[in-house]
Amino acid sequence: MVRRSLTAPLEGTLDGLAALTGHPVRSEYKAPGEPDVWPKADAILVAPATFNTINQWALGLTEKFIVGVVAEGIGKNIPLVTMPCLNAAYVRHPAFAQSVEILAGAGVRVLYGEGTGFVPNEPGEKRPFPWPCALDAVETAVSPGP
Repeated sequence: MVRRSLTAPLEGTLDGLAALTGHPVRSEYKAPGEPDVWPKADAILVAPATFNTINQWALGLTEKFIVGVVAEGIGKNIPLVTMPCLNAAYVRHPAFAQSVEILAGAGVRVLYGEGTGFVPNEPGEKRPFPWPCALDAVETAVSPGP
C-alpha cells in the first residue's frame, strides 16, 4: 500500500504556514518522548467535519491525527467547535445523531441544524459552506464572558 502524505495538497504552503504561526505543521502523531512543539490551543475548530470524522471523534477512534488532537482536546478542556459538512443521506444514518449528541454532551459546540450552523444539502446539491458562522463561534469560544 502506498501511503500518501496528508499534507500533500498543501505542500507549497507549509513553509508559509509554519512561518505565519511560528510552529511546524504536523499531520501525524509525534513519536513517544518527542517534545510537543505546539503551544496549548486557545480553541480548536474542526470544519468542515465529515461524517467519518464526527463519528470517529464521538467513538474515540483516533487513527486519524486530527481526531486524536480533538479527542484529547476534550480531556484538556480546550474549547472545541465543529461544523459538519455532509449531505442529508448521511444525516439519516442513526450513528450521526448519536455522535452529535455524544460530542455536545462532552462540551463540544456542534454547529449543526437550522439556525445554529450547517444545514445538510440533499445529495448532489451544492451550497457554500457557512464559514462566517464557524469562525464567529470560535471567536465566542475564546472571548472572555460578560
